[in-house]
Amino acid sequence: MKYFAKVRDYISRFIKKGLSPKEIALGVAVGTFVACVPVFGTHTIIAIFLASILRVNTLIVLLGTQISNPVSYPFQLFISAQIGNLLLHGRLLRITFAGDISYFNHYIWPILAGSLLLGVVVSGLSYVVVKGFLKRKLRAA
Repeated sequence: MKYFAKVRDYISRFIKKGLSPKEIALGVAVGTFVACVPVFGTHTIIAIFLASILRVNTLIVLLGTQISNPVSYPFQLFISAQIGNLLLHGRLLRITFAGDISYFNHYIWPILAGSLLLGVVVSGLSYVVVKGFLKRKLRAA
């Protein structure tokens, strides 16, 4: 839990730098969306690119990408595959190791579709939670 307390403290410090809760929450939301997309090893590059296009604080976006890490990534991929298969085929994914399946159609497309939907949901939730937390913190101060 110390990790989340540190992230919360870092995010709170941005208010003292003159950023609004909306700007901070948008940066975290963009970062969490990037973290949900399964592009191994390129999260940082994509996050910096999107931060510059959307004109949000790059450091906040990079903080948002930290939800994707070696511990959470296998679960994230599994959830993305299940969501994507449900979207594309109307059922949960059957994990099989048969040699006669098309890995692209059986695994890759569901992971891509599911990760985009997961990214939208998680980033939307992170926006609401972070903005609410910062507004509450501002009222208490």
